[in-house]
Amino acid sequence: MVKSGNDYLAALKGNQPNLFKDVQKNFKPEFTFKQINKGHGRIEKRHVSICQNLDSIRPWPGLTTLIQVKSERQVFTHNVIEVTTETRYYISSLS
Repeated sequence: MVKSGNDYLAALKGNQPNLFKDVQKNFKPEFTFKQINKGHGRIEKRHVSICQNLDSIRPWPGLTTLIQVKSERQVFTHNVIEVTTETRYYISSLS
Protein backbone atom coordinates (compact mmCIF):
# COMPACT_ATOMS: atom_id res chain seq x y z
CA MET A 1 0.00 0.00 0.00
CA VAL A 2 2.72 2.48 0.98
CA LYS A 3 4.83 1.55 -2.06
CA SER A 4 1.94 2.61 -4.30
CA GLY A 5 1.87 6.08 -2.71
CA ASN A 6 -1.15 5.47 -0.50
CA ASP A 7 -1.38 5.89 3.27
CA TYR A 8 -3.07 3.73 5.87
CA LEU A 9 -4.87 4.09 9.18
CA ALA A 10 -5.60 0.74 10.80
CA ALA A 11 -6.90 -0.47 14.14
CA LEU A 12 -4.24 -2.34 16.08
CA LYS A 13 -5.60 -5.49 17.68
CA GLY A 14 -4.41 -8.77 19.09
CA ASN A 15 -3.86 -10.21 15.61
CA GLN A 16 -0.47 -8.42 15.66
CA PRO A 17 0.49 -9.41 19.23
CA ASN A 18 4.12 -8.23 19.25
CA LEU A 19 3.38 -4.81 17.78
CA PHE A 20 0.30 -4.46 20.02
CA LYS A 21 2.38 -5.17 23.16
CA ASP A 22 5.12 -2.77 22.03
CA VAL A 23 2.62 0.02 21.50
CA GLN A 24 0.83 -0.58 24.82
CA LYS A 25 4.11 -0.63 26.71
CA ASN A 26 5.92 2.24 24.99
CA PHE A 27 3.19 4.69 23.96
CA LYS A 28 4.20 8.18 25.12
CA PRO A 29 1.66 10.84 24.11
CA GLU A 30 3.04 13.91 22.37
CA PHE A 31 -0.31 15.54 21.58
CA THR A 32 -3.68 14.96 23.25
CA PHE A 33 -7.13 16.11 22.21
CA LYS A 34 -10.19 15.84 24.45
CA GLN A 35 -13.84 15.74 23.52
CA ILE A 36 -16.91 15.53 25.77
CA ASN A 37 -20.42 14.89 24.45
CA LYS A 38 -23.49 15.08 26.67
CA GLY A 39 -27.02 14.10 25.82
CA HIS A 40 -29.65 11.38 25.76
CA GLY A 41 -28.89 10.32 29.34
CA ARG A 42 -25.17 9.80 28.86
CA ILE A 43 -21.81 11.52 28.90
CA GLU A 44 -19.09 10.37 26.53
CA LYS A 45 -15.47 11.45 27.01
CA ARG A 46 -12.73 10.76 24.48
CA HIS A 47 -9.03 11.41 24.82
CA VAL A 48 -7.16 11.03 21.55
CA SER A 49 -3.37 10.96 21.88
CA ILE A 50 -0.76 10.90 19.15
CA CYS A 51 2.79 9.57 19.34
CA GLN A 52 5.36 9.91 16.58
CA ASN A 53 8.40 8.81 18.59
CA LEU A 54 8.75 5.22 17.41
CA ASP A 55 12.21 4.47 18.86
CA SER A 56 10.89 1.65 21.09
CA ILE A 57 8.51 0.20 18.49
CA ARG A 58 9.36 -2.68 16.18
CA PRO A 59 9.76 -1.56 12.57
CA TRP A 60 6.55 -1.69 10.53
CA PRO A 61 6.29 -0.76 6.83
CA GLY A 62 5.49 2.93 6.47
CA LEU A 63 4.60 3.43 10.14
CA THR A 64 5.00 7.06 11.26
CA THR A 65 2.23 7.63 13.81
CA LEU A 66 0.59 5.81 16.72
CA ILE A 67 -2.84 6.85 17.93
CA GLN A 68 -4.48 6.00 21.24
CA VAL A 69 -8.19 6.58 21.85
CA LYS A 70 -9.38 6.32 25.46
CA SER A 71 -13.13 6.53 25.81
CA GLU A 72 -15.38 6.60 28.83
CA ARG A 73 -19.15 6.37 28.65
CA GLN A 74 -21.41 7.18 31.58
CA VAL A 75 -25.02 6.10 31.13
CA PHE A 76 -27.63 7.31 33.62
CA THR A 77 -30.57 4.95 34.13
CA HIS A 78 -33.00 5.03 37.07
CA ASN A 79 -30.55 6.79 39.44
CA VAL A 80 -27.79 4.34 38.51
CA ILE A 81 -24.65 5.34 36.64
CA GLU A 82 -23.07 2.67 34.47
CA VAL A 83 -19.50 3.49 33.42
CA THR A 84 -17.62 1.71 30.66
CA THR A 85 -14.08 2.47 29.53
CA GLU A 86 -12.11 1.35 26.52
CA THR A 87 -8.64 2.00 25.11
CA ARG A 88 -8.00 1.43 21.42
CA TYR A 89 -4.82 1.83 19.39
CA TYR A 90 -4.32 2.67 15.74
CA ILE A 91 -1.27 2.72 13.47
CA SER A 92 -0.84 5.06 10.53
CA SER A 93 1.55 6.02 7.79
CA LEU A 94 0.22 9.58 7.95
CA SER A 95 2.35 12.18 9.67
